[in-house]
Amino acid sequence: MKKEQLTSLQGTLVITIEGQVLEAFIQACVKKGCTFSEITYLNDRKVQTTIFLKDWKKIRELRKAYHCKINIVSKKGVPFFLQRLKNRKSLLAALLIGFMAAFLLANTLWSIKITGLDPELEAEVESKLKTYGIKPGSTTFSMKQPREVQRLLLEDIPDLLWVGVKKQGTSYHLYGVKQTTFDEEEEPRPSNIVAAKKGLVTRMFISKGRPMVEVNNVVKKGELLATGELKEDSEEFIEAEGEVYAETWYRVEVEGTRERQQNVTDGESDHSYSFVVNNFSIPVWGFWRKYEDQVRKESYDHSLELFGWKFPILLRETTTYKNEEQFQSLTDEQTTKESVDTARQSLLLQLEEDAEITEEKILHESEDHGKVKLILLVKVEENIAETKYVSQGD
Repeated sequence: MKKEQLTSLQGTLVITIEGQVLEAFIQACVKKGCTFSEITYLNDRKVQTTIFLKDWKKIRELRKAYHCKINIVSKKGVPFFLQRLKNRKSLLAALLIGFMAAFLLANTLWSIKITGLDPELEAEVESKLKTYGIKPGSTTFSMKQPREVQRLLLEDIPDLLWVGVKKQGTSYHLYGVKQTTFDEEEEPRPSNIVAAKKGLVTRMFISKGRPMVEVNNVVKKGELLATGELKEDSEEFIEAEGEVYAETWYRVEVEGTRERQQNVTDGESDHSYSFVVNNFSIPVWGFWRKYEDQVRKESYDHSLELFGWKFPILLRETTTYKNEEQFQSLTDEQTTKESVDTARQSLLLQLEEDAEITEEKILHESEDHGKVKLILLVKVEENIAETKYVSQGD
């Protein structure tokens, strides 16, 4: 926070001090924690200076001991502004109620308009919007952002090809495009099924074509598994289709550590609020809190609108979570298990979705500077069938 902001929030007084021992009086006040600024001598026995409102009580207590006379020249800052408002309670209450009512009405969702979709899909979209908390009568600043709503709708409704979400004043406008599927019949192309990699065949299902291998056969990469040739030496081919599952082996290297660092929070949080104008922040609430420990902060900006007109000011809500850094030492068994799990997940990302890891074997294990290195042999059951198109007569 800038110095000028802090001064305005605390409140200041411009005063004159008159007496025979001015210097001794000021020094006594400073020892008590008072702050003086802009000290100007009006004559040998009188000075003008600026003090914080919080120091006023201490200065008044000391003036009698030093026989000094103090007069207030001017008052500045938020505390005095609030005090003046207190003297006009009825006007202040009316203004606050009027502003809150207008603010609440302007930030309430009154209508949702959906275009481009058939009635059935439109009803499904409206139903999903209600689960997101978007319905007439809800306050708009508590709703998800339009981009987030767009993403959720596309994820939750498979029939939507695209949807545009736009917030206009007190209404939501959505334009959707329905997913259209075209069944294009392709002419079958003559093909065989070959092995994409070496493995031991465990199960197979050939829906079109003639199988060329059996279960428990070991096949090499590129070996013919099924042919589209209807009869041997007939040179009449169809498009071979099917699945051939085999046991395959992968060599995986992974590195783990015996010590794990974690940032832990107890779930408790503090909230602070500020107004933001042109990247300039004005604290409103919670700005006095100070944190010595590690913290994690999450900020969210709320736009303020009134009858469709957006104020050039944002209300920023900042949630602060206290974090505690902890180190956890793992046992040999835990380190090995986590390393193996990491190797499994890493390998699965490289395989097809229907692939399944059936066994792991540790070939080699070593430790260097607290890090554990493993070399694993992983057995996988996966579909090794690969379509290979052929020219008629090949």
